[in-house]
Amino acid sequence: MLTNWTYKKRLSVIFRRTNFLREYRDFLGNLKETQPRYLQTNKETLYTEYVYSIPLGKVLTDSLEKAIVGAFDRVCKVKSAGGRLYVRIYKYKLPDHVAYEQLKEINVDTKYTVPIGLTLDDLILHNFDVTPHMTVAGATRQGKTVFLKQLITYLCENNPTEDIRLYLIDLKGGLEFGRYADLKQTVRVASNACETAKLLEEVQSEMNRNMSVFRKLGYTNIVDTPIKTRTFVIVDEAAQLSSEPFMQQETKEQLGYCQHALSEITRIGGALGYRLVFATQYPTSDTLPRQIKQNADAKLSFRLTTEVASRVALDEQGAEKLTVPGRAIYRTIDKVEIQVPYISDKESEERLAKFKEVDQRDGASYDKVSRTDDDDPLQTG
Repeated sequence: MLTNWTYKKRLSVIFRRTNFLREYRDFLGNLKETQPRYLQTNKETLYTEYVYSIPLGKVLTDSLEKAIVGAFDRVCKVKSAGGRLYVRIYKYKLPDHVAYEQLKEINVDTKYTVPIGLTLDDLILHNFDVTPHMTVAGATRQGKTVFLKQLITYLCENNPTEDIRLYLIDLKGGLEFGRYADLKQTVRVASNACETAKLLEEVQSEMNRNMSVFRKLGYTNIVDTPIKTRTFVIVDEAAQLSSEPFMQQETKEQLGYCQHALSEITRIGGALGYRLVFATQYPTSDTLPRQIKQNADAKLSFRLTTEVASRVALDEQGAEKLTVPGRAIYRTIDKVEIQVPYISDKESEERLAKFKEVDQRDGASYDKVSRTDDDDPLQTG
């Protein structure tokens, strides 16, 4: 284990080799270079942080950051702010597993907010009233669908039943989301492209009606109104909504409509209380439409197979380097590496059993009798 002196000494070597030095004049007036000015050491429970003054004219570059991060036997984070360089060296590693039940120990008192994952410093929360739409990417068995189930479970458990409405699109044939079809919060589940088109037609009709009501009442954003209901449209395996050359024209038009309708949710639905979570296994320019990507300010990516896929999902590399299932990069303004909580199918079903309606009809997709808030955007619960 390295000592504090060793850490600082190693940082001095890195500063010299990367030319991260400050200039000064000696007593003879000669211009010389020396180490950046060391300011302080902050010792916290989880980490030790070394603070330096950034030399005039110097900036934190990718090469300097990589050199620092790669120089130590512990997890290290580097950032610059206010003319200072902060090198934070952690005492612990990010856990490879976080159980969903651990979330119950954390008090989240903001509605429509869900835990996204654990960082080295804290639990990251996502507030859907602040950032309405999210894209999710990830290769097979890396945690994407488990995250969506965790999201559904947490929303239902931690918000009044009448405040959450779910439109679930499961393009794995309904195998994953079919279990949620009889929840009181669920309006409809779609399991193929045809059902998805019908579901989105219903959503668009609702949005148009709600828009008319908002206009009459002078509302511009649901967060500034007494309306408590939020409608979540959650899509898994969205790549199945991309057309292929061999498809019939009718099918292509149907898929085109689905992508257009989902884009409209991100464009105008946020102000009306609609929240889109759009998940795909293979992020490309076809499977992750440009308008959805641009309007979804939150991006979550589990491991992807290539750097190109990572750049599509996150606008930068990194997701291809993740190695642990459930490990992801969450990006809004900044990006952070997290471990996403894990929930099994059994635990999810047990937790949500109290929200189930008794319905004898077969099939994964069906219309339910409208709740009072299905047709009334002013239902306040």
